[in-house]
This record gives sequence, structure tokens and C-alpha cells, in this order.
Amino acid sequence: MIITKKGAKLVVDGVEFDLSEYGGKKVTIFRDADGSLTMESKPVHQVTICELVVPKAVIISKETGETDKEELPVMEDVIMPMNLGKTIIKKFEEVV
Repeated sequence: MIITKKGAKLVVDGVEFDLSEYGGKKVTIFRDADGSLTMESKPVHQVTICELVVPKAVIISKETGETDKEELPVMEDVIMPMNLGKTIIKKFEEVV
């Protein structure tokens, strides 16, 4: 079982899971009885593959280049791209 991280995506045996909407939540990857991989919790799972806590989104304030009527900079919140690089993944042993 090959598990890698690519930005906000977790790749398990070539199957990509986009975790950008799961910030701050625990995610578990399962193998279904038909061999497919899923994040859905269903009673038909054969094996738990791995789990991780997805990091919360990092939001920074950034100047837009505009000023308001008081000549103060207009700010906007920007969500930084998620990076799973430092995330710890708990891998489970597959039982055959």
C-alpha cells in the first residue's frame, strides 16, 4: 500500500482524495468489499487503510491595493493553499 501526500491531496495506491474541504477534521480511508477505496463510513468496509487529522485552513489578511474613503488600505482574507506535508498519517495493517 503506497500512501503519499500532494498538496491538499492524499494519494492511496494511485487514488486521489482531495482533503481541502476537511480542515480540522479526522479523515479515514477504507477499502470496500469490492476493493475500491473510499472516505465514506459504511458498514460494508473490509479494511481500514489509514487515518489522519487534516490541518485547519490558514487565513491571512492581505492588502488589495485599494484604499477606503478614509485612505486606509482595504484588506481581504485569503485562504492559504493546504499542505499535508507535516501531517501524520496513521497506517493500519491490511489483513488478507
